[in-house]
Amino acid sequence: MKYPVHSTAVVLVFLLGFTQTVQAAAQVESEGSAIEHGKINTAEASPVDPGHFEFEPSFVSTRSTRVWDASGDSHDRGVLHEQDLGFSVTAGLIDNVDINISGGYSWIKDNDNDFDEDGFPGPLRGDDVTDLEMSGRYRFLNDEERHLEIAYIAGVTIPTGNSSDQDEIGTSQEFWGFNQTLVATKDWGQWTLNGDIGFALPIGNKRENDRGTFNADLALGYQILPWLQPVVELNYGYDLQENEDDAQVLAVTAGFVMPISETLRVNVGVQQAVWGENTDKTTTIITAVKFAF
Repeated sequence: MKYPVHSTAVVLVFLLGFTQTVQAAAQVESEGSAIEHGKINTAEASPVDPGHFEFEPSFVSTRSTRVWDASGDSHDRGVLHEQDLGFSVTAGLIDNVDINISGGYSWIKDNDNDFDEDGFPGPLRGDDVTDLEMSGRYRFLNDEERHLEIAYIAGVTIPTGNSSDQDEIGTSQEFWGFNQTLVATKDWGQWTLNGDIGFALPIGNKRENDRGTFNADLALGYQILPWLQPVVELNYGYDLQENEDDAQVLAVTAGFVMPISETLRVNVGVQQAVWGENTDKTTTIITAVKFAF
């Protein structure tokens, strides 16, 4: 099976965004600087205004040739390569409340995949739509004097992706999930800090040994120009398992958030897993363009 030619769609989307860059950047700079709260892999507390919408296509490429064991030692593994073409739509409902739906399509190649654990790898590839995620965000604190916002995000993961079988690697976690996140955003002059902490609870008998995932993220950015904010993030995840060893990973993300105009934002970043147990040592390239209406 060959990978489908999907790069053309990605290029067209990002060319559409960048065609406005020069003109929009000059316009933003003349209007003065505003702090952008969006980050790359960390949630933000600022909801979309009522009656407004945001559409964000993204392309993410993940690769790994190393894996950490239960003791945190790193070993070689067969090549893992996953490409995800995603979308996210957010709508502002009322003051301090918005809703979001996100999904996508994934192409996976894993030379170490062993579906039936018989010692013979296979299947090695798979592609299909991914799971859908639906959530709502409620900002319950907006202290303009202290430049502090705190929000609660709750949502569900719907297993709409393809399940793994002897013919193809699946693109779904294969069970429902209930997700909760508490996120805060704080500004100090041109510095901006985002932090979130959350837990994803698996639901149903298809969860097998999965008992939940704890996540915590911290992101720091500096609005160096009205249209340019370098960011660095720490991303941590811990997977709880029953009858198996738990898995955890610490990653670092670095990149640029570029609010070109009030209606256009471009994100470019790289995430590198730096420590883990029972998980792959991955390198991920992230690109996204947000259109606001």
